[in-house]
Amino acid sequence: MSREPLVSIGLSVYNGERYLREALTSLLAQDYAVFEMVVSDSGSRDGTEGICREYERRDSRIRYVRHSENRGAAWNAAFVAREARGEYFMWAPHDDLWAPSFIRKCLAMLEAHPEAVLCCTEDTVIDAAGERIPNWAQYKNIETLGMTPVERIHALISRVGWFALHGLIRREAVLKISLGLDVLWAEATLLLELLLLGDFVKVEEHLFSTRIVGAGKTLEDYQRHCKIEAPVGETNFTSFATRLMRTVYRSGLSSGEKAQVFADFILTVACSNRYWRKMITAEFFGPHATLTDSQFALLLGMVLNRCVPLSEAKHNPLSQAIYNSPVVAPDLLPMARRILRDAGADDAYRRCALLFEQGRLEEASDGFRKLLVEQESSKAWSDWATVQLACKRISDAEQGFRRALAFDTQNQQAVRKLGILLASAEKYQEAIPYLEHSVAALNGEKRTAMLELLNQCRAKLAAADAT
Repeated sequence: MSREPLVSIGLSVYNGERYLREALTSLLAQDYAVFEMVVSDSGSRDGTEGICREYERRDSRIRYVRHSENRGAAWNAAFVAREARGEYFMWAPHDDLWAPSFIRKCLAMLEAHPEAVLCCTEDTVIDAAGERIPNWAQYKNIETLGMTPVERIHALISRVGWFALHGLIRREAVLKISLGLDVLWAEATLLLELLLLGDFVKVEEHLFSTRIVGAGKTLEDYQRHCKIEAPVGETNFTSFATRLMRTVYRSGLSSGEKAQVFADFILTVACSNRYWRKMITAEFFGPHATLTDSQFALLLGMVLNRCVPLSEAKHNPLSQAIYNSPVVAPDLLPMARRILRDAGADDAYRRCALLFEQGRLEEASDGFRKLLVEQESSKAWSDWATVQLACKRISDAEQGFRRALAFDTQNQQAVRKLGILLASAEKYQEAIPYLEHSVAALNGEKRTAMLELLNQCRAKLAAADAT
């Protein structure tokens, strides 16, 4: 057992006697036994201390720490994370429940995917009585395996409810995020910081029950429970959006990726996340106000633009449009769609190229074929033909290079490879014009090699004519 990774469980609590026994019992029932549990009590005034000391005496894996005063939930959550010693860490709310296999299955998933920083499971959202809340029954937890950073962030901002933070996390990643962040919906900001570090994976089973105490069956009840009834002049949802965007612009993403997130944020909230849009609109104009998609996109764009440093604005077409149009309001939605469409094509090319480099030829072939279905281009045909050549599908490769040249006669890659392919197939007369064109465009060793092949073709053709 000692050779298995140590998992640290951090349970922070304040006046939690109502549900604490259930939570501790379900954690101690885990079928993965190599864990420690740090229980941090922020000076509870009910029966919490007695329950914690009872369980500490019962199980040596529990270490109970009692503080003399309540310094807040954020401080307490940061405390248990910093006290942890394990390779993996999980925050354990004092009123939630875990299936016995939760740790074991999440750990196995993380061990199988070293590129992932967090593993969650499907969640069941329950009320104070432990009953499932129907309006949350369709909720699906986040998984981002194989996504780009921009796609990961989209998976975060397209939802309401960020329960994945209570999954199993690599502790080295936990120590890189903003521990102790004491703001509304801090969990979403922390998840964003984790997504900037790596992927999230998921166990496709309902192994975790998160309890929303005091909440009813609707998102509006959840809003009231989270104390989102902001007085006039406060903009909680808007501030939350700017906090996420500011986190993106402080990250190590490229300028292009940051601009893509900016565009996706506008499109997602304006056109998909209607709940978030409704609340931001109400914060500015009142609960009964309505805006068109374009009007809201401009409002959100102006809000988010405050997070873009001037040094980055030149890399963001949306920022430039906002700065350069003081009289006529720009329509940001088509601009945002164009940014993401162009970026999506680039990302797809990168994935296909990576598959080719890894020798996963059939997957690369399928990927390039899908790109061609969406939009034909000389580059796409040439790359697809290159994969066919590697798969020894010579006829398909020849067809692909010819299609590439039909779109662009100056595609040097297609000219060169088609010439070599035709020479290899002993089609010397057809090969010579392509080889001659390639020789003129090359230099150094590549030019010498191409010239040698050209001379061989000429010699073979001359010999054939002589006979």
